[in-house]
Amino acid sequence: MLISIIEAEQKLNGLLPKRRLETSPPADLVAAAKLWSDEIWNHALSLGPMPLSDDQLIQGTMLAKNPIYICGVHRSGTTLVKDILEGHPDVVVLPSEGTWYTNLEYKVGLLTKEAQIGFLGTEWLRRIANPINQPPYWLAGRSSAESSPYVDFARYLMAWWTRVKRNNDQWPHIAVVLAWASCTNKLGARYWVDKTPVNERFLMRIWNSVPQSKIILVIRHPEATLTSRKKMEPSVNFRHALADMKISFSVAVKQSVLSHSHFMQVHYEELCENPELIAQEMASFLGIPVSAELYQPTVAGIPAQANSSFVKEPIAGKVIKTNEHHQPDLLSKAEKQLIATYMGKLSARLNYPLHSVSFFRRLYLRTKYRLLR
Repeated sequence: MLISIIEAEQKLNGLLPKRRLETSPPADLVAAAKLWSDEIWNHALSLGPMPLSDDQLIQGTMLAKNPIYICGVHRSGTTLVKDILEGHPDVVVLPSEGTWYTNLEYKVGLLTKEAQIGFLGTEWLRRIANPINQPPYWLAGRSSAESSPYVDFARYLMAWWTRVKRNNDQWPHIAVVLAWASCTNKLGARYWVDKTPVNERFLMRIWNSVPQSKIILVIRHPEATLTSRKKMEPSVNFRHALADMKISFSVAVKQSVLSHSHFMQVHYEELCENPELIAQEMASFLGIPVSAELYQPTVAGIPAQANSSFVKEPIAGKVIKTNEHHQPDLLSKAEKQLIATYMGKLSARLNYPLHSVSFFRRLYLRTKYRLLR
């Protein structure tokens, strides 16, 4: 009987926000999530690792070698690409941003080897229950008095933790992937998908670690991207956001020249205007059959939240066209000039022309925002 887990799960469920949370999670929500994940992990420890069959070991070994990384700066459209791929039977998509290279690798590295699995396990339990502080929640389902998919996930993580080869810098992350694939019955999928903004900064590390990794880089008009980010993150450091975008656009330009067979660039605007065509192009790039699941964005099998933070009460599962986003003019004249100053040449090479700015104005803005390089 999982009475304590059910009680902790019910308490956490009652604190989850009904709509997207646009501020930091409140302390009581954080505490309830930690209590619940600790209950799950401790119960899984009492049961021990999940037994793995020979077939599972073979499937897991094959799946581990075939990642798809969806990347691009924040608010560029990476979530929409992830949601389009999510329902396809040949892929298993992590239920939350992976953030291995951008966040978790550093944190795990600070811990003792004994503490690493517990930290990563409870962190991912919370991410599976509440991926982005907005519905849907409980992406593995709900626990009952007899069983819990979250206990199963934890036990699968314990099992794969010792089975995954540690011959590359992704091994703890791959253990999480295989645990999720196991408890969702998608271990036989061809690819696993990680969506993490700004992972393009680690492109060479990814390819050096797993050479057959597929990369889908999403780019979007700089002004639209930063308007969306300013709406969702009012305190965002504009200079840092611009620096991230320049790295992303530089990668896009470089890979376009190199024509790497494992790299695909997706323009967000083209995806919004003709989602079926771009979905077909992604399927061709990945070598998977085109299926009906690619034509509607989903999360955990249900229609995903629409791809706009500006449209009121949008229809779930609908891909909103760019002319329907109706972004307010949140950027100041100086911010628009700064974007053009810093991104102008790169942006034009990616078919996003920006307004021209005089030489002395460009010099002033670069000096003010410490963007001389």
